[in-house]
Amino acid sequence: MAKQKARQKKKKKVWKKIFFVFGLVFSAVTGSILATAKWNLDQRLGLMQYDEKSALRSVDLEGIDVAFDSDIVNVLLVGIDSSTNKKRSSSTINRSNSQNTDTMMIATMDLKNKKLKVTSLMRDLYVPIAEPKNADGKLNSAFSSGGIECLYKTIAQNFGVKLDAYALINLDAFTDLVNEIGGVELTLTESEAYNLNNTNYIIKKRHRNLKAGKQVLNGYQAMGYCQIRHGKRGDPNWGVYSLSGKADDYGRTERQRLFMQALFKKVKSMSLNQWMDLAKVILPNIKTDIKTGEIYKYAVNIIKIGTTEVEQYRVPADGMFQSQMINGQDQLVPDLPKTKAEIRKNIFGKK
Repeated sequence: MAKQKARQKKKKKVWKKIFFVFGLVFSAVTGSILATAKWNLDQRLGLMQYDEKSALRSVDLEGIDVAFDSDIVNVLLVGIDSSTNKKRSSSTINRSNSQNTDTMMIATMDLKNKKLKVTSLMRDLYVPIAEPKNADGKLNSAFSSGGIECLYKTIAQNFGVKLDAYALINLDAFTDLVNEIGGVELTLTESEAYNLNNTNYIIKKRHRNLKAGKQVLNGYQAMGYCQIRHGKRGDPNWGVYSLSGKADDYGRTERQRLFMQALFKKVKSMSLNQWMDLAKVILPNIKTDIKTGEIYKYAVNIIKIGTTEVEQYRVPADGMFQSQMINGQDQLVPDLPKTKAEIRKNIFGKK
């Protein structure tokens, strides 16, 4: 009996040694993989233009009533269409401060309620523009007036939201990004499919072969889909309606939000190696004030949230603005107090 117990004790020691050795090997391999992955990612992140000079945290918001929550991260996404520039490189971002913004969104990571949200800011919003302009104008003119600082301050003073960071994206890379991930799945209405097949929104004619319903769009098709702005309700020739029945710029912003959700869902399902390849395509076309350490932190938090669903909002909401002809152009004049309360409710979950 004593010998049997001794043998069992010896076996346990042997197994402990085996597990210990296995643990060391596993830790070494895992550590090596993680270290290699981090090194590769560091290399990729180095392709971005880091903007320390124009960091949002340095913008003076003294005297402006802004809401914020340490558990809710808000990143301003700004899209600039530099397709008119012949040279496709990250340098086009530096030449684009004279341009109006093509797309403006607030991407929200709500750690408190485990939600992801996207709020579209319509380009034709007619609001007071912050310094140096200090005059009323379209929201998309704030960037060309005073850069990212002016746009941020304009959003803060009109909508009362404190932003944590920004990312300026050169839309030249849009097509390559979508093609790199094998396209995105979207559902088109009959009017959207007809419009894309019969206009130059899709640059290359051979890709004008879309149909109504769910399908995978390549980069050229997705770019066209996000840019459709034709049509007002009741127009028999150019009436183009989104899935929810929106036309004009309302439909356009809805398409952009639907595209963002489809893109996020596709990218989140990809492997680490695929992310690395994707980074080479998109990162040189991004200018941001988000530090590398913060990017890692955001990535971990998104994984923790564990959802691919993105809640979508549009500013201004229905019933909170008036369409007016100002300086010969259609403008959206919002009810600012109501809009401010609504955007805070959508982002922070409370009034």
